[in-house]
Amino acid sequence: MNKRFRLMKSASMLAVLLAPCAFLSLGLGAKDKEPVRHWDFEKSKLDSDGIPDGWSYRGKPGTPDVKYEIVEDKELKHKVLHITSDKASGVIMVDSSDVDLKKYPIMRWRWKAVTLPTGADATVKSKDDQGIAVYVGYGKLTQSSISYNWQTETPKGKSGSSTYNWVVDVDWFTLRDKNDKMDTWFEEEVNVYDDMMKIFKKIPSGWALSISSNSQYTASKADVYLDYVEFVDKKTAEAKKDEKKDEKKDEKKDEKKDK
Repeated sequence: MNKRFRLMKSASMLAVLLAPCAFLSLGLGAKDKEPVRHWDFEKSKLDSDGIPDGWSYRGKPGTPDVKYEIVEDKELKHKVLHITSDKASGVIMVDSSDVDLKKYPIMRWRWKAVTLPTGADATVKSKDDQGIAVYVGYGKLTQSSISYNWQTETPKGKSGSSTYNWVVDVDWFTLRDKNDKMDTWFEEEVNVYDDMMKIFKKIPSGWALSISSNSQYTASKADVYLDYVEFVDKKTAEAKKDEKKDEKKDEKKDEKKDK
């Protein structure tokens, strides 16, 4: 089956795809015997449908597809995923239900934005675009998702919930907005286990990890990058934080020496 899947077999599935962003949490069947907790694009290639190997694509009927490239990042010195959306809407998805969130509750990722959808705002239905969003969710006929997104006008730190077509529920969190420096890498960290327990009241089976970009409502463009997404334990997350602090200290020392 073509991974740019567009023809739905039921009205309820079509309704899901008509939602601005909540169609992102369709569950996928597990493929790998060994659980994967880290996804990057260093060794990835685009398949014949233009989708990164191991991922599946879902688009929105009547809307252009989001485009993907795997490119070398000059700053990081390795390959990353480049995502562009021109009046488009789409998502890539990967099964992640084998991840033991009790053991690895922290989701970490690195992203950057070059261009955000003009005037996009999650609180206004007619402007509900996101330059890039990381989703975790589950369900088929009815769906529930949690979205961590990089918005344009929606203030950083704001959260909310939306229901689309009576069958899709999305709880969203704005981690970045237009005031964050463009063309700059940022690392993010959230406790997915705690968020799922608070919002879903359970850790669902068959949940999927999704990466989306949407610019159709604002009839504009988005140009964003993703380095990796990973799930780690709390000890590892703390160690990575300490490592980052040490790096910043070293950078300040180097700056003083240069002066």
